[in-house]
Amino acid sequence: MSEEISTTSAKEEAPAEAAAPPVERSPVVVALVLALGAFVALLDTTIVGVAMHSFTEYFDAGLADAQWASTAYLLAMSSVIPATGWAAQRFGAVATWTASLSVFLLGSVLCGAAWSLGSLIAFRAVQGFGASMLFPLMRIIVVEVAGRAQMGRMMTMMAAPLLVAPVLGPVLGGTVIQEFSWRWAFLLNVPIIVAVIVLSVRYLPNTKGQAPGRLDLAGLLTMGGGLAAVILGFSNLAKGTSLTSTPVLLPVVAGVVLLAVHGVRAARAQTPGVVDFSLFRDRMFTASTSITLLNNFGLYGVVVLVPLFFQQAGGKGPLGAGAIMVAQGVGTAAAVLLVGRVIDTKSNPRALVLFGLLLVAAGITTFAMADTAEVNALLLAALFAQGIGLALASAPIMVTLYHSLPATSVPTATTANAVSQQLGGAVGTTVVALLLQHYVYSADGGGGDFGPVFWWALVFVAVTAIPALFLPSGASKQA
Repeated sequence: MSEEISTTSAKEEAPAEAAAPPVERSPVVVALVLALGAFVALLDTTIVGVAMHSFTEYFDAGLADAQWASTAYLLAMSSVIPATGWAAQRFGAVATWTASLSVFLLGSVLCGAAWSLGSLIAFRAVQGFGASMLFPLMRIIVVEVAGRAQMGRMMTMMAAPLLVAPVLGPVLGGTVIQEFSWRWAFLLNVPIIVAVIVLSVRYLPNTKGQAPGRLDLAGLLTMGGGLAAVILGFSNLAKGTSLTSTPVLLPVVAGVVLLAVHGVRAARAQTPGVVDFSLFRDRMFTASTSITLLNNFGLYGVVVLVPLFFQQAGGKGPLGAGAIMVAQGVGTAAAVLLVGRVIDTKSNPRALVLFGLLLVAAGITTFAMADTAEVNALLLAALFAQGIGLALASAPIMVTLYHSLPATSVPTATTANAVSQQLGGAVGTTVVALLLQHYVYSADGGGGDFGPVFWWALVFVAVTAIPALFLPSGASKQA
């Protein structure tokens, strides 16, 4: 049996090597294809947030029921992400990427044709299954294509959609839903995803890693199920449910138990499971993953809290608030043009991340001290600086994650980092929602003070700087 596997692996490596030269000639094209796929997936998430009110009206449902359209998507993503590394090695990262896009395409079409809130929630889960692996896969593919020499530039292009989509989403979503219907929030994806699938087949060569054996189903159930359960509990808490209530306590406890079981199994196993915990022995990987998790506290405040500030305190509509956020998008775009080249040449991720966090902190401080929610030059300058800071604080982490790891560890390292990102996003979202509930929405008339929430976001940014101090300040080791 082992000889058969070895023979098969050898046969599969030959075409991969033959396909390598075209990839080396067009790394930018590869990056753009991957960025477009990630962009449409993230854009869909932000547009659906704008469409939530339309769901309640069309299906004659309460907001709590309609929010399951987002929760189902998030839970489906969380449950499958831990299998990303195995799938990339077993079938090839590009083949898995294309399959994920196809499932996301199917889910988008089905969501656009939904006839009831229940069917919409189910189809959103299909979308979530498709989107689950896209973000970690694009990083795996970039490492395969770019190597260490051009990784910074390409990873920066990967970071761009993650930072720009939340800015464009509310504007585009509000326009589409207002002029057409909520169905176009999903159907808008279809031609773009089809184009990305065609381009992926054309320009992205599929290469497989070492034969990973069978999927650890027990590990996937404990890690994926545990992660989904914890996220479900925090999602219910973010919606205003009491901390000691069954909808919060039961899934969180169940999730923690499942994750603990996974940890015990992984410690006793002779081979790594769906998440390789031995990676955390590497200081650079641990620092980068810690920053990824903590970023979701401070950076969530920047991306989501600021639009809410202009809407709640400034009386702007979704379109007006989204238009103001373009200033942040312009700052991000400006930084993206420079950051990747700096990472590849200067290669001082620690300084870049710390300076980026400093710019984000300066922007948040400006909003915390603002005595008005009216748009002015100072607030627009703060948004522009935050945009630059977001790029500087996010892009280098995608490179330092693999700083001292061998190429064979890329799929498992990316998977572990993606799990941390999902968990950090869920906890960060909940914390910001609770802060808003305490300082803003609990006030008489709902006109509370955003200042304390911004100060808390500043604390989260400061805490993120601690693991950033452990990032490398020199060139990456060559694979």
